[in-house]
Amino acid sequence: MDRENTQENIRNEIFYLAWPAILEMVLETSVWMFDTAMVGRLTASALSAVGLGGQLMYTMLNIFSAVGVGCSAMVARYCGGGEYDRAEHVVGQSFLLSIIIGSIMFVTLYSIIPTFFNKLITQTDIAAQGIIYTRIIAVGGSIMVPTKVLNYALRGSGNTRVPMLSTLIADLFNIFGDYALIFGKFGMPRMGVAGAAIATSISQALSLCVSAGYLIFNKNGIKLKFADIRNIDSGIIKKLISLGVPASLYEFSDNGSRLISSLWLSRMGSIAFAAQQVSVSAESMSFMPGVGFSVSAATMVGQALGAGNEEKAEASTKESSKMAVIFMSIIGLIFFLMPGRLMSFFTNIAGVRNLSAKCIRIAAFEQPTMALSMALSGALKGAGDTKGPFYVTMISTWMIRLPLIFMSVFVWKLSIEYVWIITDLQFLAEALLMALRFKKGVWKKIKL
Repeated sequence: MDRENTQENIRNEIFYLAWPAILEMVLETSVWMFDTAMVGRLTASALSAVGLGGQLMYTMLNIFSAVGVGCSAMVARYCGGGEYDRAEHVVGQSFLLSIIIGSIMFVTLYSIIPTFFNKLITQTDIAAQGIIYTRIIAVGGSIMVPTKVLNYALRGSGNTRVPMLSTLIADLFNIFGDYALIFGKFGMPRMGVAGAAIATSISQALSLCVSAGYLIFNKNGIKLKFADIRNIDSGIIKKLISLGVPASLYEFSDNGSRLISSLWLSRMGSIAFAAQQVSVSAESMSFMPGVGFSVSAATMVGQALGAGNEEKAEASTKESSKMAVIFMSIIGLIFFLMPGRLMSFFTNIAGVRNLSAKCIRIAAFEQPTMALSMALSGALKGAGDTKGPFYVTMISTWMIRLPLIFMSVFVWKLSIEYVWIITDLQFLAEALLMALRFKKGVWKKIKL
């Protein structure tokens, strides 16, 4: 290996890409976390409604915005090969497609929300507040689709700082807006869960302005040009869809399974269900190092393959995986040693706090395997192998996680802690299968 590809240089490049991505994902997740934490000062039913509504929104968003995975892979490949005009054309077409997809998502989500809550949630107080919250954040969700796609494009080009900045601005407004509108501060009306949703939706509009504004007006790096948006390029759109559909199905399997299991767990009562929601909120913060190093792996693998350097692509994946495991293992240690203190941040309802602390302590054991799975998944997607992660998550989710959760809830009548033990098993299987897929080397042969 030449000097460019030494382990130290690769590690430095990974950190350069990863730390803004980690911070961005921490900030992005905190939008939902702060909603949950502040609403957690109201009632258990309000907490459950926001947790479930946010989960539904996040699931739909990840499914509909997965076209960005294809955008990132193509932009990284073209930038790595020095084909910047082609990369910019992909950005424009991706943005156009994301606007269409975001509109479809809004109409779909807005129309299914009443049925979702009224038919699937047995507790009327949770359903009523869930409908209010989720219908409002559906507006913000439709805005987030093009935002996420543009941020995917920026990361593919090697720019992870602007996505971080756009998310930071959105979050600062969201925290202020949550406090003002939920509790009626600074002369604002006390709006409860509706206030949380309004603050979140406005913050997402601000985030879009920052990301789009940078891509339009920046003087260095790739740009978003009107000429690349004006007309549909069927070839690029087809490629984006072919890469995006497996990625969407991956998100459906991952996030959709969590939503389905939440619906099953809602039958355990308000306290148990609320404990599940706050545990998921806390757990989501642990994903962030994995997501960050997944982003670095995707970008570096895509650009290395664009430059014809398979050796660097492999080395980048190994280093990103190693770092992800180290960082998330540290988070796992925190989950194990101080679960009660951690969960007190999310709620002051004693029963909810104590039960969620037990759940998050069990979640400590999933951290290393989850880290490995996420980093390898990012590397595969960066190479354009979006089918591999989809196949893996189909097995781990639909053959392991959901059947076992169903049995534990409806047949064995076990407590909620066992759901988290099942999740530990799921991520162990997922890490092993993802490692096998990467080792097969299918990703090296994909042409974009």
